[in-house]
Amino acid sequence: MPRHIDQARQLLEQVAWFQALPEVAREALLAGCEGRDLPGGAVLFFEGETSDSAYLVLSGSLGAFKRDEHGSHLIGQIVMGETVGELGVLTQRPRTASVRALRDSEVLRLPAAHLEAVGAQYPQALVGLSRLALRRATEPRASRYHDAAPRTIALLAQSEGVDLRGFAQTLAVALSRYGKVRQLTSDSAGLAPAQYLAMESEARFVLYIADAADAEWRSQCRRQADAWLLVARASGQPTADAEILFARTSASVPTPEHLVLVHDGKPRLGAGHRWHALRDSASLHHVRHAGDIGRVARLLCGQSLGLVLSGGGARGFAHIGVIKALREAGFEIDVVGGTSIGAVIGAGIAADWSVEEMTEIFRRCFYDTNPLSDYTLPFVSLVSGRKASRLLQEAFGSRDIEDLPLPYFCMSSNLTTGKAAIHRRGPLWQWLRASIAIPGLMPPVCMGGEVHVDGGVINNLPVDVMRGMHQGEVIAVDIGGNYVIKSAIDEVDLPPIWQLATEWFRNRRRPKLSQILLRAGMVNSGSAALEARELSTLLLTPPLDDIDLLEWKAFYRAIDRGYQHTLRIVGGRKDVLSEAPGFL
Repeated sequence: MPRHIDQARQLLEQVAWFQALPEVAREALLAGCEGRDLPGGAVLFFEGETSDSAYLVLSGSLGAFKRDEHGSHLIGQIVMGETVGELGVLTQRPRTASVRALRDSEVLRLPAAHLEAVGAQYPQALVGLSRLALRRATEPRASRYHDAAPRTIALLAQSEGVDLRGFAQTLAVALSRYGKVRQLTSDSAGLAPAQYLAMESEARFVLYIADAADAEWRSQCRRQADAWLLVARASGQPTADAEILFARTSASVPTPEHLVLVHDGKPRLGAGHRWHALRDSASLHHVRHAGDIGRVARLLCGQSLGLVLSGGGARGFAHIGVIKALREAGFEIDVVGGTSIGAVIGAGIAADWSVEEMTEIFRRCFYDTNPLSDYTLPFVSLVSGRKASRLLQEAFGSRDIEDLPLPYFCMSSNLTTGKAAIHRRGPLWQWLRASIAIPGLMPPVCMGGEVHVDGGVINNLPVDVMRGMHQGEVIAVDIGGNYVIKSAIDEVDLPPIWQLATEWFRNRRRPKLSQILLRAGMVNSGSAALEARELSTLLLTPPLDDIDLLEWKAFYRAIDRGYQHTLRIVGGRKDVLSEAPGFL
């Protein structure tokens, strides 16, 4: 009989098949179970082993691992109140994955023989369990495991002057929207393990706050946590005991880490790069005010909102109208990513510019001056690229991607490797310049021996990238997927120059070289864009067929199209996404 029989009963009653059993059957089932403690890293069972029991997670969290030619990989988590191993018991097949504790955990073991004995007396027990296993086996994902939001979070100060309790209080208020929150400080250091278990059971989130110079309590906070929040003042320096200075744990699955930089007002340029260099594997967050802590809370619990903007030349100004309508409807964008012109507009959003700021800055960059007018001898490209580089530097300055208040990425196409490149750190203007480097029209960006061109060549709507780094909902804006080039002239070769001149005056225009190059640079990403549309929660496709990809003077018209289209779709209501599973 497990030590925490009441806790086991309470958790099992959350499982439909157990809940439907008569009370006498439930007690008979519990009578043959046993509790088991699993220290962090301990293996519950290995892939290929005999399926001799199912398990209920009473506390902590487990990781499921699959092995391939590259080694063992985490494919998902099993958290408190969930079961694992029941499918193998029912089918009498070997384990399909290895499962081990991600942190100190306790499980309830339900032996297969005992399940069969109870099932013989109460058949509905196995019928309900079979339905549960069948439902999980037929879910869209190849496995029933999932990327679970952390339940226990350690808050660890990394520099002097951090108001950790104040930060924790604001974070708790933000997290309380998604469930009950408990805060534990060094005053809780002497509690028995059963008391910690009870607190984790009754609350959706438990914040372990290392708010005192107590090495033992700090160590306990780290051990108990599903995730670490490394909180530092952006202007400060790491303290001697800062976890950010220590090597990452050698555990097979290191605890997820979030580096939180607290600013006094505007983010300090260079602070993100300086701190992130100490722990580049950690997710980086900037906190200027309570609203930013709310963003951290949403990102932690998988309730954040990502925005992905596609490339499409001058049509990309529609993105400004889209964000204007979304903001008016109350949407809070937490993560931004984009390709080509979508990357440029997205960087303005991630910089937390107002719509008015974006309109003014991008008007100067594109409407007042054609960024592709510095023609050169076409050895590498039609234009030199110097004008575009200068305009990007004037707009974004010397900031790094790590300096942006919102998490952000942009895409380029790496011609050296033949793969899409994701840029999440480094000089912002430089990678924006790479993301808009239309092959043949603008020279590539060559860095570190590699050649980068426009991201739209490979991935013009990178919703897949957003899904890989973000558990929440995703709004995608596709402004380039339906662009086509047409010609009214049937010909194979160009006529002599004198004939071209006469045809020009007769208005027999052919597609421009710049249009051909721009379209050619996007055509290969068409199938990827179709898949990206399927991955998005909400897809916005403003009507822009009459705007050419290089029609910079359509600036205001494109903005209005994006704004009006988004208003029609969202209707000024934030709850347009409420039907999407998991979105709150």
